[in-house]
Amino acid sequence: MPHSNQPYKKDAYEQAVALRRRGLSYREISKICGVSVSTASKWLASLPGADLIVAENRRKAAKENTSRLLLINKARNTERKKQYQEAERVAKIEYENYRTNPLFMAGLALYVAEGDNTHSRLLRLANSRPELHRLFIRFVTQFLSVEKHTIHFWLLLYPDLEEVKCMKYWSKKTGISVAQFYKSQVIEGRSKKRTLHFGVGNTIIGSTLLKKKLDLWISLALKEWK
Repeated sequence: MPHSNQPYKKDAYEQAVALRRRGLSYREISKICGVSVSTASKWLASLPGADLIVAENRRKAAKENTSRLLLINKARNTERKKQYQEAERVAKIEYENYRTNPLFMAGLALYVAEGDNTHSRLLRLANSRPELHRLFIRFVTQFLSVEKHTIHFWLLLYPDLEEVKCMKYWSKKTGISVAQFYKSQVIEGRSKKRTLHFGVGNTIIGSTLLKKKLDLWISLALKEWK
């Protein structure tokens, strides 16, 4: 019979032993059996092989969780692949519908010249001319259905440029709210070009799906431009 400060309860003790053999912790057992954690610990401390059983059950649980996560990730990857395939199918149809539109082709040409191709999850246009950013913003809102309030912006500035003044300038020129600006980046040195009085603007749209669509459109356009 186990010793503890609480009265011995045979039913509770037998239940505690069974639960411990299933791998439950002392805290879990105490809640189920209605005894203190210290009582459960004293009852079960000398239980033959209990710790090994607990360890084995935990190992099995961890293995099952890993297998479950792998299945979930596999399902997600399969679903994502289907989404990309459908997006590619639609993008090809859209290209045929848009290819005679001057703004559409201008937007593609602009991204080929000034767009970022190193990141697969975002669209980024970097240029010191606000009118090119306005063109790109018109392009993504009209042809990629990007909501203007989801577009972000950041500035590359020289130390001698006033950040607030530059942000207000770019916000006015592009129509992007200052609230949508990321933190500016400041580079060493002074601006040697008078055209960089307000730094270099960067228009940012985060979307793997839209980047894939844009890449496909550009690929199709480049074949035509050869």
